[in-house]
Amino acid sequence: MSWPLSPMKATSGALPRGADWRYEPKWDGHRVIVRMHRGTVDAISSSGQNRIDRWPWLATAVAASCAGDVILDGEVIALDDDGRHSFQLVGRSDRPHAFVVFDILGVGGNDLLGRPWSERRDLLAEHVHPLPPLSITPVSDDADAMLSATKANGFEGVIAKRIDSIYLAGRRTSSWIKVKHRFEQELVIGGYLLGEGNRATSFGSILVGYHDPPGGPLRFGGAVGTGFNEVTLRALQRQFAELTTSDCPFDPVPKLPRGRAMWLTPTLVAQVSFAEWTEAGHLRHPVYQGLREDKSPEDVVREV
Repeated sequence: MSWPLSPMKATSGALPRGADWRYEPKWDGHRVIVRMHRGTVDAISSSGQNRIDRWPWLATAVAASCAGDVILDGEVIALDDDGRHSFQLVGRSDRPHAFVVFDILGVGGNDLLGRPWSERRDLLAEHVHPLPPLSITPVSDDADAMLSATKANGFEGVIAKRIDSIYLAGRRTSSWIKVKHRFEQELVIGGYLLGEGNRATSFGSILVGYHDPPGGPLRFGGAVGTGFNEVTLRALQRQFAELTTSDCPFDPVPKLPRGRAMWLTPTLVAQVSFAEWTEAGHLRHPVYQGLREDKSPEDVVREV
């Protein structure tokens, strides 16, 4: 098996039902594939970056929960004061973090990518004996129960997986379906609007977009003006100062208030939640969630 591996990704859609499907919570954190090989632990993000220096506790957690060489797919999450996971807190040094594992891709040097999900799940339970801060995600054959439980406990949604699905590294597949309680996806930041009133010294909203078709031009998706606090406003302003450009990255150039739009080199990716897409292809009621350091702007497309 080649290393590093890119994660298999789910397709957005309606929740499938039937005996061929199982259901897991959709965790809202940073996807990471972790390998323990001869006592050394590596942690690779979705964008191919090694994150073990950023999250050194992963090495201890995996070593304590696994007796031998393994490759695990999961999510690094951060917990708020109520014990719920929050994407915006990932990376904060003052917050507890955990690693939630939902797949095993290799064990003892053996490649498991071609094994069906049901077999991999059995092998995961056999070879990983979780100790905090590592855990194994729960799974159910009851779609309605999983929907209700994830919504009641503040999860982003549900992942449905075919029990016969093999692991297609680096590919988005309909064998895994993600269903969100509120739509949420990554979007590229291509600019911002100057602020007014109590935001006169910062910005009023960020201007975001997506590539359509995949690998094609960056299309304007709307302005996101809520979800920021003073900390995120200041942090984003510092990054914006280094990315300012006179060239609009969106094609076509959106119609915006004259003199208020500032353009940025489109290298930052934001996580945004929203109610729906409008007929014009813009976000309705968007809320900023945080930056996605584990996502490449070139890979951002409209998911719903």
